[in-house]
Amino acid sequence: MEVKIIQGNKSVLGAFHKKVKKLRVAAYCRVSTDDEDQIKSYNSMIQYYTDLIQKNDEWEFVGIYADKAITGISVKPREDFQRLIEDCMDGKIDMIVTKSIPRFARNTLDTLRYVRLLREKNVAIYFEVEKINTLIDGEFLMTILSSVAQQEVENTSAYVKKGLKMKMKRGELVGFSRCFGYDRDKETGELKIIES
Repeated sequence: MEVKIIQGNKSVLGAFHKKVKKLRVAAYCRVSTDDEDQIKSYNSMIQYYTDLIQKNDEWEFVGIYADKAITGISVKPREDFQRLIEDCMDGKIDMIVTKSIPRFARNTLDTLRYVRLLREKNVAIYFEVEKINTLIDGEFLMTILSSVAQQEVENTSAYVKKGLKMKMKRGELVGFSRCFGYDRDKETGELKIIES
C-alpha cells in the first residue's frame, strides 16, 4: 500500500494564522454638576471603564472621554463629547461604551443624530444600562428611552423653577447663602440689612 502525501493549501492555512484585529474602544462619561457625590461618581466611572476596556482581550483601549459639571441637554458645550465624535469620524474608534442614554445625551434629537452619524461610519455605541448596541439593535427602543430621559430633565427643571418661585414668594433667599449688604439669620433664614 502506497501512502500519498497531500500538501496543505497555504492560503487556507494562512487564514487561520492571521491576527484578528482588536476592536478600538473608548468610553464616554459625564456628570452634570460638580457637587462632591457627582465628582466621586465621575471618578468611579472613569476607573470602571478604563478597567473594563483594558481587561477585554478583544478590545484595544483608545481612551476615556469625559465631561464634568456639564449638562446633557445640549452637546455643544461638551468639549470631550465633541472630541469623541471627531475621533470617531476620523476612524480612530470602532465602539463607544457609556453608562446609559442620559449620560450620552438627554436630548432625543441629539441622541438619534449622533447614533445615526456614527452608524454611517460603522461605529457602535453600547449603552450599558439599557443593554443596547446601536449597530445591532433597532432605533425604536432607544428612541423611547431617550425621550423618557429628555422628559425627566424637563420635569426636574420645571420642579426646580417652581420651588425657586415658591421660595421667592415666601421671601426666602434664593441662590447664594451670602448676599451683599445683608446678613442671614441661620435659624430663621431671614435677611437683615447691614447698615454699615
